[in-house]
Amino acid sequence: MPQAVQESIRIFERKHDWSLICEQRVSCPIANTFSFFSTARNLERLTPPFLKFRIHYISSEPLVAGAIIDYSLRLHHLPIRWQSQIEQWEPPHQFVDNQIRGPFKLWRHTHTFRADGSDTIITDTVQFNLYCRALKHTPILTWIHNDLRTIFEFRQREITKVFENGFKCVEIPQS
Repeated sequence: MPQAVQESIRIFERKHDWSLICEQRVSCPIANTFSFFSTARNLERLTPPFLKFRIHYISSEPLVAGAIIDYSLRLHHLPIRWQSQIEQWEPPHQFVDNQIRGPFKLWRHTHTFRADGSDTIITDTVQFNLYCRALKHTPILTWIHNDLRTIFEFRQREITKVFENGFKCVEIPQS
């Protein structure tokens, strides 16, 4: 049974940055779970529609270490271009994407998959920082935290839908 969404997302400050940790259980074997996440186009399904998220380029799919993904989104009506690189690729247990270009000074997203019987525990750990650290003393930081919480709550609900319907029922778009 999936964990409650709000209780499973934490955002906290570290010495030089912030971390977001989000965890949930899906009723699916680890290999199948990892397979879903190894297809970059599935990120569009896991991203809230209000962001108008679009992938423009994927250097390789399924993903591998070194793969580059270019995408755009709109946040509060502002257009944002983003480029990530897969920094680590360790199927079926973990992969890490790192923002090369985008709105954060640092954005490093570690996706971890842990088998628990026939289920999988999915943990997203995002280490992030702002270009202007002084913004932490303004309402902008609360705004960013609220946006991130909204985005990851949506992501958790969509992941639950994907795996409740059975992974084989999910269409994976072909590039």
